Amino acid sequence: MKINTNTLKVLSIAFLSAMMMVSCGNKQAKQAEELETETKEQAFEEVTNYPIPTSFEVIQMINKAGASFIIGICNPVDNVGKYITEKDMAINLGIYGADLAYSTTYQMKQETLNYLKVSKDLVEKLNISAGFTPELAKKVEENLENKDSLILTITNSFYETYRYLVENEKESLSLLVVAGSWIEGVYITTQIAYTSRDNTEFIKILANQKAPLMKLMELMEPRKDVPEVKELMDKLAPVQEVYNQIEGENITNEHFEKLMEIITSVRESLV
Repeated sequence: MKINTNTLKVLSIAFLSAMMMVSCGNKQAKQAEELETETKEQAFEEVTNYPIPTSFEVIQMINKAGASFIIGICNPVDNVGKYITEKDMAINLGIYGADLAYSTTYQMKQETLNYLKVSKDLVEKLNISAGFTPELAKKVEENLENKDSLILTITNSFYETYRYLVENEKESLSLLVVAGSWIEGVYITTQIAYTSRDNTEFIKILANQKAPLMKLMELMEPRKDVPEVKELMDKLAPVQEVYNQIEGENITNEHFEKLMEIITSVRESLV
């Protein structure tokens, strides 16, 4: 049977149309799959990103405001042997992390090495295979004279440690580390503000810690059924109450004294 030219043209067009529809369908399916993958990756990135400003950011603000380094203000490295439970080790990893940020920012070389060592000890006891690695120790020793490189190197170690804990379903421990670091950063700031003749800038830095605390408490809320998290939330609740009374950067003397008293008490109960 002969097929005329017009029929062939119609069949060809129909075939090409069908192929284009299949091609478009495959392309749309691929685009949808790529979008879904990208969305999942973005969501994962948000979850594993360090959730509040690091202690380095707080310490750098203190440094820029002209504060001098206060010897003896940090948690003594000799205390590291006291921390036996996961909770105590995680919280004090955060505390020592803030002390490491403090000593690094002020280029206190021996203190930097000391706090790096105890942080590494706690990381090993917590079985965290990221962040405070032998490679980090080597980089720190090589960059002791380069403040900017040193800060970047150690800040990245904070991010990597937090990411490792979240990725390995140790969110409760990660929150304890973040909370410990926040507490020590605020503690150091209150002590500097207390001893300064003009503490205006330090008071502003303290006021700006309200939002990070609220975010931290919000992150801890879904895990308050974990006893260690609930205990720390209860300790921070009075601090949150004081911050709830503070509007903007206006901290009265009464608020400051109360905040310093509570944060010192909380910190002493942890170290």
